[in-house]
Amino acid sequence: MKRKLIFHIDLSCNKKTVKSFLLKEALLSNTTLKQLKKSDDGILLNGNRVFVTNQLNCGDLLEINIPDTKVSAIEPVKGDLDILYEDEDILAIDKPPFIPVHPSKGHIDDSLANIVIAYLAEKTGTPVFRCVTRLDKNTSGVVLIAKNSLSHNNIRKQLLSHDVTKIYHAVVHGITDVSGMIDAPIVRPNAATIKREIREDGAPSVTNYKTIKTENDVSYLEVIPVTGRTHQIRVHMAYIDHPICGDFLYGDPNDNYCRQMLHAYQISFKHPTKNEAITIQSNHDIF
Repeated sequence: MKRKLIFHIDLSCNKKTVKSFLLKEALLSNTTLKQLKKSDDGILLNGNRVFVTNQLNCGDLLEINIPDTKVSAIEPVKGDLDILYEDEDILAIDKPPFIPVHPSKGHIDDSLANIVIAYLAEKTGTPVFRCVTRLDKNTSGVVLIAKNSLSHNNIRKQLLSHDVTKIYHAVVHGITDVSGMIDAPIVRPNAATIKREIREDGAPSVTNYKTIKTENDVSYLEVIPVTGRTHQIRVHMAYIDHPICGDFLYGDPNDNYCRQMLHAYQISFKHPTKNEAITIQSNHDIF
C-alpha cells in the first residue's frame, strides 16, 4: 500500500530543489527518499517523473507516493483498542495500564503492538508498528503511532527538537511545592539493569511540574517533561523525594498501590502532513 501526498509549491519554496524540499520541508528521511527515487511514480512534478535535482517553481504540484516495504515480525492478535484519533498518517491509542507497548520476554503476544498490528492488517493491509511515543507497561494514557515512514520520521524529528508537548498526570507521595523544575542528568549505570539514576555524566534531563491538589499526604501533579529520557518522570520525582505512588522500582517496594500512578494525559504536536497543530487528549485520568 502506498501513501500519496501532493504538495502545492508556493513562493517560499521557489527555486528549491526537489531533494531540498522533501528533506527540509516535508521532513522525509534519507531512507524514504532513496525508496522514492527507485519507484516509477515515487516522485512526480506536475505529473512527470523527475530527478531530485530538479528545481521547483511557484505553482508546481509535487507528488510523492511512499511505498511501505517494511515487514513486521510481530504476531497479530485481535483485541480491543480505545482509539482517540486516526487518519491516513497517525493513530492515537488510549493505553490501559498493565499492558506493555512492545512484545518482550513473557509478553510475546499480549502487547499493544500485537493488537495494533492485527488492526492495521485488517484495515489498511500494512501491518507495521511504528510507535513514536512509548509508555512503560504500568503507565497508562496516550500512545502515538505513525502509519507510514514519512509520519514516523516527521514526528521523531519534532520529538528530537522538543517541538512535541506531552502532559502527564501523576500521584506522588508527600506534599510538593506549588510548582517546580527538575534539572538533573539521567544515566543508565550499566546494561544489566533497566533502572536509571541521577549522575553528573548523564544525559541532560529537565522536567516541569505543578501541583493540582494535595490530599492525605499525596500530591496530584501535572508534569511536563522537556526532554524525553527513559523513566524520566519516575526518576526525577524520586530524586526530589516525591516518588510516584505505586512505583516499585524507584519508590517504596511495599507501596499499597497496585501500579505506578502515572498517566500520559495529553500530547500536542504538528500534524506530519496537514501542517497544523493537533492536540490529542486521553479519555481517562487518574485524579
